[in-house]
Amino acid sequence: MFAAAAVLTALLLAAGLTVGFAWYLTSRLVAVTHVHDTYPLRVLAIGTGDATVMLTAGPDAAEPGSFRLAWPGGHGIAGSVTASGNGFVTRRISDITGHLAVGQQTGIEPGRYTGDPMTALGLHYSTVRVPTALGEMPAWQISGRRSTWVILIHGLGGNRADTLAVIPALHDLGFPILAITYRNDVGAPASPDHQNHLGATEWRDVDAAVRYATGQGASGVVLFGYSLGGAMAMVTAEDSPVRSRVRGLVLDSPILDWQATLSYQGHRHGLPAPLVSLTERLLAWRTSLSFAQFNQVQHETSLHVPVLLIQGTADTIVPPGLADAFARGRPRLVTYLRVAGADHVSAMDTDPGAYRAALARFLTGYP
Repeated sequence: MFAAAAVLTALLLAAGLTVGFAWYLTSRLVAVTHVHDTYPLRVLAIGTGDATVMLTAGPDAAEPGSFRLAWPGGHGIAGSVTASGNGFVTRRISDITGHLAVGQQTGIEPGRYTGDPMTALGLHYSTVRVPTALGEMPAWQISGRRSTWVILIHGLGGNRADTLAVIPALHDLGFPILAITYRNDVGAPASPDHQNHLGATEWRDVDAAVRYATGQGASGVVLFGYSLGGAMAMVTAEDSPVRSRVRGLVLDSPILDWQATLSYQGHRHGLPAPLVSLTERLLAWRTSLSFAQFNQVQHETSLHVPVLLIQGTADTIVPPGLADAFARGRPRLVTYLRVAGADHVSAMDTDPGAYRAALARFLTGYP
């Protein structure tokens, strides 16, 4: 009897710990956080004339392409890898702002721009306010000659600056641009419970942006979403009362299936499958997130507009295979740009020429 009681106690304790850890994981996911530069790398050497920088090997240090090398008080453009070895990576470096010294802690960040369209790109813009159910959401508006607007939607925890890299290409093509914020962004109204809902409620702010654009004279819109912004764009195009105004979608590293993405992250971090499953159920309960609504791979018949899908093969956030399956299931509507070696939302940095060419081909027919 005592042995049985001991086993039961151990099982209850294990169950309690599992539930507690699952609750902790969901708390991390629903907490409002804002992505900042991180500095996991260290400068080992700087080449003659500040033309190259040797970094410790680490997150994104050797990723192919051109990125922003950030450090406290400065940044530069980290270009192609020129050498690598045991514990180090050497890259070309240019456009240094601030002082870069040996021993400095640094980090590779996707997107080379910070600031706003004028300070970063020299483009005139207006800060406008998009009316929503929670209040006015600030947005950058850039004029263009076409009647179709492009609405830029950043990912979870990001901000409008994350969309700066693509703005010159869209501007050159003549599109009016609206780079939006949504609930819980810096400077935007908070959600009533001050928590992220992982797109379940946030997509309604995209709906409001479509209403704003059409109210300002847009004949239609193309929704351009990154990561979670891509998921929100798809839900808007399928479920919103203004979906008839959505003429097309550009999706960069989109979350096409929340459950598959959470399972992918659980596997990458060595979490047991039962814990991941429990975390998913708790997350759905805490956020009112419908996994079915956000499972775009299964919504084959719901898609009615052309899509440019952009996915890196080395994505560490969303499973790249989802994009493959999504594109295979909709060959008539989906144009697929698969970028070898690109991490999450890094395709523009890894292969900017292919990215811009695909964008120009896809958008050229819009009025």
